Amino acid sequence: MINVLFFARLKDQIGQADIQLENNVAGKTVAEIQQQLIEQGMTALQDDSIRIALNQTFCSGDAVIKAGDEVAFMPPVTGG
Repeated sequence: MINVLFFARLKDQIGQADIQLENNVAGKTVAEIQQQLIEQGMTALQDDSIRIALNQTFCSGDAVIKAGDEVAFMPPVTGG
């Protein structure tokens, strides 16, 4: 299984903190998974400023997912 996590406003907009994807998505890039989720109605993921982490390390959209990976989507963080 691939564990997909959503943080902050994405979690609120999507309505859940995480989902599980079957291992048949292994071999796809995180950008492909993001697009697949958008097509399934998770339009909050269309924001170009979203950061993506693969196994707790920030990555680019061309990072390839393997079975058992964790993918996290999070909005940019601001502080003060």
